Amino acid sequence: MSEKAAGSVLVIQVVTLESGSVIEGCLESLARQTSRDFEVVVVDNGSSDDTAQRVLAWVERDEFSLQLVRFDDNLGFCGGHNRALEMSSAPWVLLLNPDGRLETDFVARVLDLLSGMDVEIGTLAPRILRDDGSIDSTGLFLDRFRRVFDRGQGLPAQGRYLADEDIFGCTGAVVLHRRAMLEDIAIDGEAFDEYIFAYYDDLDVAWRSQLRGWRCRYVAHLVAFHSRMGRNAVRTSVQVRSERWHQRLAIRNRIIVLLRCEQWTDAVRALPWLLPYEIARLFYVALRVSGGLGAYWDVVRSFRRTLRSRAQIQSRSNAESLRKRPFFPSIENERS
Repeated sequence: MSEKAAGSVLVIQVVTLESGSVIEGCLESLARQTSRDFEVVVVDNGSSDDTAQRVLAWVERDEFSLQLVRFDDNLGFCGGHNRALEMSSAPWVLLLNPDGRLETDFVARVLDLLSGMDVEIGTLAPRILRDDGSIDSTGLFLDRFRRVFDRGQGLPAQGRYLADEDIFGCTGAVVLHRRAMLEDIAIDGEAFDEYIFAYYDDLDVAWRSQLRGWRCRYVAHLVAFHSRMGRNAVRTSVQVRSERWHQRLAIRNRIIVLLRCEQWTDAVRALPWLLPYEIARLFYVALRVSGGLGAYWDVVRSFRRTLRSRAQIQSRSNAESLRKRPFFPSIENERS
């Protein structure tokens, strides 16, 4: 299908690859929603299993508005979501991993929130739990070494992170973005940078939106679940399914995001601890990560592209937001 869906305030985007074992649970959670005022776009990145057939069966059941778009090649997390964006015009976009599920009143709560939403809020971060009752994520933060973490990950959920608050960003597993924000931060027309493909895509979006002055709001009563079924199938290349590929993408993308989003003044202030860490990390990768040095070669080869995108990002950064941001990574956050 290629027609653009219209009419809903909320579109839910799911990008799949070899997701047959988990996509049923995802779609069932959507069918159980107390509000059906949403549309769903599933982009399949060339699955060789029965993912597409399972989704088509749901299309035929017609329980909610559902479109399936199939591609022969793996477009990655970023490419898949960019194509899904083209399939609708809804002002709010929920990214949902195929191994994610929503609490039954999730959509209803979202719609209640949107009616009075502050115009500066570009992202809503839900409280994401694991099946064992522990926390999967309550948002993203960066430490002084520019390592990204999910707040509270692995901790018992009871009694933790129950207050709504502004945070730095949200994991891409379950996140709600304002379409206007995605369009505002787009680089060469891409809300999600397709060169990044997957891994650190959520950090990239979070950082770019912060630089533009958008806020990310953690909302504790928006509850979702994330199974983390091993490696997320959507992030696996059809041709190359090795651990080496995952590690290379992660190492490369973190550096690229830092190079184009970090402010030089903050980088200089962070240099006393950031430089030793990066040197130690380089040696670790060289000695312990098979083929990991290839990630650094990727950074070198894409350096001109990174500089061009940096120029676009930095030239459009919001000076006022930079002065008052409380979550910028030069401020070390605590994990607990």
